[in-house]
Amino acid sequence: MRRTLAALVLTAGAVLVAPPSASAAGYDGICTGDDALTGVTVVIDFQELDGNGGTAAPTITRCSPNAAPGTDRTGIQALQDAGIPVAGTAQWGLGFVCRLNNRPSATEAIPRTSNPTYQEACVLTPPAEAYWSYWHADGSGTTWTYSSYGALNRTVVPGGFEGWSFSLNRTATTNPPPGVTPTNPAYPTATLTVR
Repeated sequence: MRRTLAALVLTAGAVLVAPPSASAAGYDGICTGDDALTGVTVVIDFQELDGNGGTAAPTITRCSPNAAPGTDRTGIQALQDAGIPVAGTAQWGLGFVCRLNNRPSATEAIPRTSNPTYQEACVLTPPAEAYWSYWHADGSGTTWTYSSYGALNRTVVPGGFEGWSFSLNRTATTNPPPGVTPTNPAYPTATLTVR
């Protein structure tokens, strides 16, 4: 009983890290070929986090193929299938994404307005001043939509885009969308609609 309790206490303080999916064959760039309409393109834009801590972080664009076309996947599964390391918080697990591609690291200072030396421990929900905002697009247009659901509770759209953009010292109305235009070139130009 004591060992079980000790294990639970240790687990409660741990950050949930999901490794990239072993069966996925994610690749750089927008989904092409057979993946163009069954996979989803994942974009990670580090925004002001870029270069923080001395490590440059260019925007990542990767295809997340669907190994079983026609089956639903969550936003978390799309990240994993694209080969992106994702870590949640100890409080919420992967219900709240804390790190993408190991950023922000636990040791880098994130210059929040209220705390310029803040470091993200991924124990509780990250603050509104410094977190990964989540976006999506169906691939037929050119604009991103801020997601009202977490990636664990959202089903991705085949042929669409899943976007992550680091929001630093922004508000709900000024969060920056990812800097990649979410247009799937496999969609015929004649069927594009502007929303």
